[in-house]
Amino acid sequence: MSPSPSPSRTVAVVVGGGGEIGRAIAARLAGRHRIVLLDRDADRLRSAAEALPADTLIGEVDAAAEGAVEAALRDIAADEPIAVFAIAVGTTEGGSLAALDRAAWSRVVDSNLSSVFQSLRAAITAFEEQQSGGAVCVVGSVHADAPVPGYPAYAAAKAGVAALTRQTAAEYGHRGIRVNSVTPGWTRTRHTTGRIADGDLDALLDATPLRELAEPQDIAAAVAFLLGDEARRITGADIVVDGGASLLGAAAVLRSGSRSLLGL
Repeated sequence: MSPSPSPSRTVAVVVGGGGEIGRAIAARLAGRHRIVLLDRDADRLRSAAEALPADTLIGEVDAAAEGAVEAALRDIAADEPIAVFAIAVGTTEGGSLAALDRAAWSRVVDSNLSSVFQSLRAAITAFEEQQSGGAVCVVGSVHADAPVPGYPAYAAAKAGVAALTRQTAAEYGHRGIRVNSVTPGWTRTRHTTGRIADGDLDALLDATPLRELAEPQDIAAAVAFLLGDEARRITGADIVVDGGASLLGAAAVLRSGSRSLLGL
């Protein structure tokens, strides 16, 4: 059984907490909050929790499912107030627009956009039920503005995430709820680096002013800032963490992988 938390502590919910970026966010927030990790992969959840304080709670949740995040939060909100909410969800599938079927489209949109919608709604509901303000940070993607050919559903979903985040910030700021986002560029995780074709990495780094990929901890640092008191007057903002790659159009150099996906 988990030890009783200090009454002065508040909860930080991390949706997608089993992923590499979600884990880094949770580790960054653990010093100031009790952590609640939500993820649809039970094995990843258990592994992530092992590196966190003993009072960490985990919940196997498909964030895209109607009401699933709210249901998970009802088990904790009565005992400890939720102060901050990080949303780091999503996966992708590649292929040309013409080859993309409805099932694949739905999988990508559900994973990236519907899950953010459901998580944002759960966060807003929790803050309003507590009659408190709060802070939310959504992890997006540079694909929203700089798409790589071969990922149409992913680009569309991430663009929707960016718009939905701003919309939520505009609607709920007057209630003391801040909503911001962090937009990672190419980040050194198993998922993203596995999509960089042989021979493209050097070209990508050459087109990145800082000449290095972001690390999950870099994304976590930006998320923690936006969720913290130092950002108390910031809402509807986005921090791009890409080493400056978007300044030089670095996504355009990833041609080998795109050509393969498109059958060229």
